[in-house]
Amino acid sequence: MLKLQIASDQDRKEAQNRERRRQCELERRSRIFNARNRKIGVDVTFLERQIAEKKAEREEQERKDLAFAKQMIKDSNLAVILEAREKEERRRIGAEIDLYRQRYQRFEDRREYDLNDPEVLKKQLPPRPGDGQPVGLSSAQKFEGEDLEYEERKKIMAAQKNSWLEQQVQERKAAEEERKKAEAAYMMAIRARDNRAGELDKLERECRYRLGQANLKYNEALAAEKKQLEQVLKEQEEADNTAEMYNNLTSDMLTENPDVAKSALGKNRAIGYMYKGMNQEELKKFYAAQKEQMAASKAKRDALDKMEAEWQALSKSIQREVARQDIADQRKRREIARQLMEENQLLALQQKEKEKYFREVVYNNTPTDEYYAQFNTTTR
Repeated sequence: MLKLQIASDQDRKEAQNRERRRQCELERRSRIFNARNRKIGVDVTFLERQIAEKKAEREEQERKDLAFAKQMIKDSNLAVILEAREKEERRRIGAEIDLYRQRYQRFEDRREYDLNDPEVLKKQLPPRPGDGQPVGLSSAQKFEGEDLEYEERKKIMAAQKNSWLEQQVQERKAAEEERKKAEAAYMMAIRARDNRAGELDKLERECRYRLGQANLKYNEALAAEKKQLEQVLKEQEEADNTAEMYNNLTSDMLTENPDVAKSALGKNRAIGYMYKGMNQEELKKFYAAQKEQMAASKAKRDALDKMEAEWQALSKSIQREVARQDIADQRKRREIARQLMEENQLLALQQKEKEKYFREVVYNNTPTDEYYAQFNTTTR
């Protein structure tokens, strides 16, 4: 037989205490392990601002709802007023339509009223007294070919014909008189034109004669003047030619006067376009100066050649020294590279020994996951 232990009040209190402590621990853990709350804490100002914004949003929504309700009431009242106005407008339009029908759309104004007219017999015309009276088609009072006013119309047509003939005769007489007057005026105009043409021809011949005489006199005067001018020009040209020949014969150009080539800017300067060449003394001085210049040029060239040879020798010696120095530098660099390679090999060997020591001695005790899992499991 199983013996079940019944929990006492003390056991229940202890269980409650344990549960309470466990809940407190969980709450404390949530607070402590929450980095944001632990470092920053709760932003009371932000929460208050959120509450104020929510409250303002609710108030704004209530205000909008109230305004919307007021607008709905206003729109409803306006709709009632507009509906009443529309009814009144429809009533007024109906009254105007009825009035228009009474004035302009009466029964007696219809197109087919003559068929429905109750007083049609009272309005019928009497039998036809003449051709000009209107009658209906079915009255049997007017027939094709019937002419009751033939005699009277014949008299009127005869009188009208006589009037036309008389008018034509008068028009022909007037036209004949007008034609005669026009012919007479035309003949007078022709005679006047012929007379005027004769006078103009006479005047033209006279003017031409006078112009011919004037041109003849003018041409004679021009010929005499031209002849006189040619004589004067000929005499002047002969005098100019004589003077030119004399001047050329006695000029400094033909006589080759050396004094005219001297310039006013200096005694050793000459005018280029008047210079005729050097004399014997000047030629001797020129040749002597030329020889001196040639000797100086030769000495200068010799000095330059000597200097160039010296520079070439110096350049070759410098090149030999530079080559020797390059060979020595290459030897030094090879020696340094050899020493550096030996040092690197030694360092590599030391590095391998060090890595082996760390791998076999220092790093042989590696932590496992259980080692890291024991941290941050409780708040105590």
